[in-house]
Amino acid sequence: MHFVPSAGRRAAAAALACLVLAGCTRPAVLQPEPPAESTSAGAAGTAQPVPFAIAVSEGGVNPYLTPNTLAEQAAGLLFEKLVRITPRMELEMRLAESVSCAGTAVTIRLRAGCTFADGVPVTADDVAASLLAAKASAFYGARLTNLADAQAVGEDTVLLTLNEPDSLFGYLLDLPILKAAETAAPRPTPGGRYAYGASDAALTKNPRAPFPEEDGPDTILLTPVSDYAELVTQLAMGQISFYLAQEHASSAVATSERYYRTNTLLFLGVNASADNPLCAAAAGRRALSAALSRRALADRFASAAPALGALNGLYPCVRGSQSIPEEADSAALAAAMTALGYRMDEAAGLWRDADGQSARVDILACGSSADRVYSARLLQQQWAEAGIEVTLTLADDFGVYLQMVQDRQFELYIGEMKLYNNIDLAPFWSGSARYGLAVSQTLLDAYAAMRADSAAAPAFEAAFAQELPYLPLLWQGGVTVARRGARGVASSVSDLYYAFEPAP
Repeated sequence: MHFVPSAGRRAAAAALACLVLAGCTRPAVLQPEPPAESTSAGAAGTAQPVPFAIAVSEGGVNPYLTPNTLAEQAAGLLFEKLVRITPRMELEMRLAESVSCAGTAVTIRLRAGCTFADGVPVTADDVAASLLAAKASAFYGARLTNLADAQAVGEDTVLLTLNEPDSLFGYLLDLPILKAAETAAPRPTPGGRYAYGASDAALTKNPRAPFPEEDGPDTILLTPVSDYAELVTQLAMGQISFYLAQEHASSAVATSERYYRTNTLLFLGVNASADNPLCAAAAGRRALSAALSRRALADRFASAAPALGALNGLYPCVRGSQSIPEEADSAALAAAMTALGYRMDEAAGLWRDADGQSARVDILACGSSADRVYSARLLQQQWAEAGIEVTLTLADDFGVYLQMVQDRQFELYIGEMKLYNNIDLAPFWSGSARYGLAVSQTLLDAYAAMRADSAAAPAFEAAFAQELPYLPLLWQGGVTVARRGARGVASSVSDLYYAFEPAP
């Protein structure tokens, strides 16, 4: 859990010689390929449908050994998970029949009758060993720092011990389950929708899959890639059908794009120690929030949804109970500004304090990040229309920007945070996004109550909306890129290949 600046993502994409393909940037231009209805000729000249192909890492398919997103994505096809998160952010039981959280104890009861591809039953020992392997792995370890231990209790129950209560810990259990003896094997026995084909070049449907009713092609071809340039080239050449992108480049000539919701938050960090009542006072932060139309902001991006609270509003524990409005609230703005001693200068269209000074704020953004600068200018426009003047401070590069944030040389800054799927907000209280934030003990207590029991999430959201230590703006979406004519895939934050759509 960390800052996810666009500059940092671009730097990572430029350095993909190490093949950490988490930040693949969509190509701006690709050469056209044959149209969607095209087919390839068989041995006797018979038209054959274009096969579905995915990119794989040359490092292997065990995600606990190969720390990149290509291994993770292939694992979603090869290995079954305890749970998945649906596109609506609901927890879907898979190998787990139930997951219950009580204090620092999490009890997992396994679904009966599930086997690996060789017919060997999935046991509690396999689950416990897989979770401990995930905790020790480079790719999954950071999300599982709260996991202290995992123990099998009989054949069908696993007891997890946490360091601290987490009522949403089940959302972190979307992890591949391997045989206990194979968690360190480069080619573990599959147990998911697909199994290894006759050669290393393909996956085939697993006849013993626990959920065999799912749609999808009978065969998925595998295309090894070693770097980003090769991924782009293979997509253009038709050797890859589908992949994940994170940057918003212009659409490629021969691709189509789909979007899905994630837990990546675009927010405004607020320096409560600044000599500005709009930042230092809760009423000032509420005024800034009330002057914004988050819906208008979201509509300016290809894939974004308004952030109406601290948690993603799709989560069942807060769905329908968040109080930050989508649209600007002029009455709330006027009430908050009046409480701070401002009055509206109707002639100038500006809010002024008792000394006649206009209400104003400064937004810090990383100048090398075009999308963050664009976001700042959209905020500047909305606040100007509401009578609050805005100046922009653009840091030359991400290093300068980060140092300014850490030194509290800002009033507001545009930030982005990729939260884990249990919506752990610790980075805002004590981690990488804490700089300058005013966090009261009342709010921390409400957050602790929510962590202990998700039923307390609405109360936490109400306390958060009163204090607004930072201003949530947008939940940014994930973007998938598919070769035109490729069979559609439905993705979620939990699984890029959440479901293959039925053929038209």
